[in-house]
Amino acid sequence: MVGKMPHKGWLMLFLIVLSVLASLGFGRFSFGAIFPFMRDGLDINYQQAGALASSIFLGYLVGVINVGYFVMRFTAKKTILYFLLLVGVSMIFAGTSNHYWVVLTACFFMGIGSGGVYIPSLELVRRWFHQDKRGMAMGITMAGGGIGMVFSGITVPFLVTSFGKEGWRVSWWIIAAVLFVITFFIAIFLKNSPEDIQLQPIGHNEKNNHRRRKSDDFQKTDVVYRNKLVWSIGIVYFLWGVSYLIFSTFLVDYFISDLSFSNERAGFLFSIGGIASIISGFIWGTISDRMGRMLGLSFVYFIQTFVLLGLTLSSSYGVVFILVILYGLTLWGVPTIMNASIGDLIIPTKAPAAMGFITLFFSVGQLLSPVMTGYLVELGGNYTLGLFLSMATCILGGIGSIMIHLNLKTKILKQVSADNPVEVR
Repeated sequence: MVGKMPHKGWLMLFLIVLSVLASLGFGRFSFGAIFPFMRDGLDINYQQAGALASSIFLGYLVGVINVGYFVMRFTAKKTILYFLLLVGVSMIFAGTSNHYWVVLTACFFMGIGSGGVYIPSLELVRRWFHQDKRGMAMGITMAGGGIGMVFSGITVPFLVTSFGKEGWRVSWWIIAAVLFVITFFIAIFLKNSPEDIQLQPIGHNEKNNHRRRKSDDFQKTDVVYRNKLVWSIGIVYFLWGVSYLIFSTFLVDYFISDLSFSNERAGFLFSIGGIASIISGFIWGTISDRMGRMLGLSFVYFIQTFVLLGLTLSSSYGVVFILVILYGLTLWGVPTIMNASIGDLIIPTKAPAAMGFITLFFSVGQLLSPVMTGYLVELGGNYTLGLFLSMATCILGGIGSIMIHLNLKTKILKQVSADNPVEVR
């Protein structure tokens, strides 16, 4: 007897992971591996280099703000394709020019493309997966960022060794080439929704999900911009935007400049963090499916605080190795839980707008972080103050997550009768 064919949603999820790999893994996180060699190649200081990072994140903010129009005008798939092409072309310019302002502009458009791909990719996850599976699916989606870190962490030091001062340029060109290949496959195989091919979302089961959907409808609202809970989640997301940049953008340079690790060892550690991060979204998405979104999020923040504290206290390679793995295992927990939370709280037609709205908070945080970190490095002569900034925002994020969890729990307990219990998420 012929076995049952796997749901095509799994193929869609694989393609969505590739889109996140191309947009975030390559378009944003490869910058962290290329950063120290790019800074030397362009002969710029830390504040100028921080401005390059901020230009990516400013572009990301612009992309996130405007991508909703493109999705409504052209569909999610076409939007992803257009913005992927923008990321690839921007990489070529960033790797080709010798002029700082041209590179700065290219980084800005690279950021626009990244934001333009990321939000519709998450929307496709929502379309292809029922809520009961959405935290897990969001977690798998975020593996794309970790794969990008692994690829760049291994490839960039090798290319710098092989091509010398031009290695960082070759890195951008090779990453752009891989991105164009990914774009080709997405253009052929990606579908906008299961309804396009007469399917239901993965996890959809009328009988088993009937009671759950009744409670979901009770919880969900169509209010986004005047929703205090959405604003609170956005503020907590802003704090992570400030915090995580020290890991994703400045980590390689920190290892080389502050800890005197070799280029190869620093790149290897960056890759190890990326490898660990591949499963981080899946782990914390699944945990949040069971434990509750905000409570699970608080654990992520406090673990990252511990890791950052450890980095300030130890320069031992063995200790740093363990800390990098631990941070990697939590890295994509935050965006996974954030986007799953919005899917739980906001009705489907308003969910993309809500995801974009909280991502604005995150974008502002990551826009400010490189500038502040660059200033603190110049001020202190090393990354210690930057690590303390990252640690402080992590602590605040953890506390804020617990407060949101308690507030939500209190509201639901007041509204729900014993005959119609609602799971606190």
